[in-house]
Amino acid sequence: MAFQRQEYKKGLSLPGLIDIIFLLLIFSLVTLSFSKESVEAKKRGDKQVDFDLPEAQAAETLETEDVLTTLLFQIENKDPKDPSSPRILYVLHPAVHDSVVIDEAKEKAISDSLFDEFPSNFLQLSDRAFSRIRACRLISQSIYDYKNEHFFDPSPTNSIEVRAVKTTEFRIINYIMEACSAYGDTIPGFVFRTLSGQESDDVI
Repeated sequence: MAFQRQEYKKGLSLPGLIDIIFLLLIFSLVTLSFSKESVEAKKRGDKQVDFDLPEAQAAETLETEDVLTTLLFQIENKDPKDPSSPRILYVLHPAVHDSVVIDEAKEKAISDSLFDEFPSNFLQLSDRAFSRIRACRLISQSIYDYKNEHFFDPSPTNSIEVRAVKTTEFRIINYIMEACSAYGDTIPGFVFRTLSGQESDDVI
């Protein structure tokens, strides 16, 4: 028994074609009305109306690196132009409910007396005497308080950040690292950046 082969011609469906024509008609009517109004306005000599579009009110976009997300120890020279000047430690805390940039956190640290100057002879001090100076006590107490407030359990995201001038003595950095390592896996991360003027370079 032979089967007959039937061929079906494909074409546009009528409902789809009606929708396309309807949309084109609307588009044509809208553009035509605008063009007629502009022509009539030119004939009358009317000036072109400039529309003031809304703009974002934010002053500027914050750089991600400038926003504090964790406890930060910033070490600067007392005299920015003199690399051999004494080191000053600033303890910067992130905001609880809002973002805060480094400059704002530094102003708050100054107002809250969360800063101190390392003595000029701190390299000659014994480890015990060095740990008793106010700058080191600020470091230890700040890490302890921040851990109790934010780092409840060990997590790879828990970290402390340090930003220091390139001439900072390793004894200061090492003290901060040892203070963090005393809490084991509760503070497994340590981010260090070098400061050169107003710029910061990542150092891993």
